[in-house]
Amino acid sequence: MTNPGDKISRGRILVIAGCMFAGKTKRLIEELRRAEAGGRRCAAFKHALDDRYAPSALATHDGLQLPARPIATPEALLPEAERADVIGIDEAHFFGRPLAGVIRQLRDRGRHVIAVGLDNDAWGRPFPPFPQLKEMADEIILLRAPCTVCGEPAPYSQRMVPVTDEFMVGGLNEYEPRCAKCFVPLPPPAPDY
Repeated sequence: MTNPGDKISRGRILVIAGCMFAGKTKRLIEELRRAEAGGRRCAAFKHALDDRYAPSALATHDGLQLPARPIATPEALLPEAERADVIGIDEAHFFGRPLAGVIRQLRDRGRHVIAVGLDNDAWGRPFPPFPQLKEMADEIILLRAPCTVCGEPAPYSQRMVPVTDEFMVGGLNEYEPRCAKCFVPLPPPAPDY
């Protein structure tokens, strides 16, 4: 039981978004390591679908890794994150809109939440839950890679191979960063989020 004078401080939400190859996961790893160095308890999570480089680690395209728990639903974060002060969630777009409500709950429980992922899908549309997360965020960091066609800052990820499934998990050969001028959205039909 808490004392009426005790007050749980409200947490914070940091959103790190951008296109493929912009350094989002690297930035998440840096944020979590900085928090750990400051004495905070950290927990890293990723969607269970994302097993590209390491099934139980946050992993960058160039090989940097940090242990992470794979989970399949946003709700699985709630019990898993109880013992952490700082929660990092990589590839947050795989969790869809329900992740926003879970992150709100974590923030209201005093947790610092870092949500990382693509803010635009392969059709050029905002990728849920990023519009909702950006509205709730205390801080937003937008990262851009150079467009592979012209070198300008790229907010989009160009799908380079045929669509084979709904989630389109991919890496170096499946996507390229593209600026608004060089990006070509995938043809319809686009998924209904």
